[in-house]
Amino acid sequence: MASQASLDELTPRSRRSRERILAAARACFERLGIEAATIVDIAEAANYSRPIVYKHFSDKADIVDSVCLEEMQTLRAELRKRVKPDLSYDAQLTESILQAVILANDNPYIRRFMEDRESWLRSQTIGRKVRDWVRASWEAFIRRGQAAGAFARDLDLEETVTWIAMNQSQLLLRYQDEGFDEASMRRFIRRFVVTPLLA
Repeated sequence: MASQASLDELTPRSRRSRERILAAARACFERLGIEAATIVDIAEAANYSRPIVYKHFSDKADIVDSVCLEEMQTLRAELRKRVKPDLSYDAQLTESILQAVILANDNPYIRRFMEDRESWLRSQTIGRKVRDWVRASWEAFIRRGQAAGAFARDLDLEETVTWIAMNQSQLLLRYQDEGFDEASMRRFIRRFVVTPLLA
């Protein structure tokens, strides 16, 4: 699996090849679904041979994670615009979780990724690029809350990230199945997801 540092070192040609493979994968996931799409499908859609695909990605799971990670990075940039920095810490935490669920629901790739239980569970394994990125995304926010006395200091970072990710996944499923009332979900998140994390 390519780290961000090794991605930054790619030649322009290699970067274009990766982008082309990922674009083909997105099209295949859209047309066939994540589970049904194969490396052969992705290679054909990119107009590459399978060895070229394997030169850039270790397996299909690596491609799935790469697509998801790109979408999550886009989601995070939008999330920063939606969560006001002048809110209290607990309100920022609540709003971050709520808005992430809303944005994920509106993103067809993240929604498909979360609906594919095998992909979702695999991505949550410690050491996988999606899980590592999610952990890094939350770590500074959690540490800031702990330093300010707003976030419980006795909570393990890995367990906390798992708790937040599990809840976001469940909220997304509930949002899809039951419709959505933003004020009700905000209250629900504040009471049942955020309050247990506070000091």
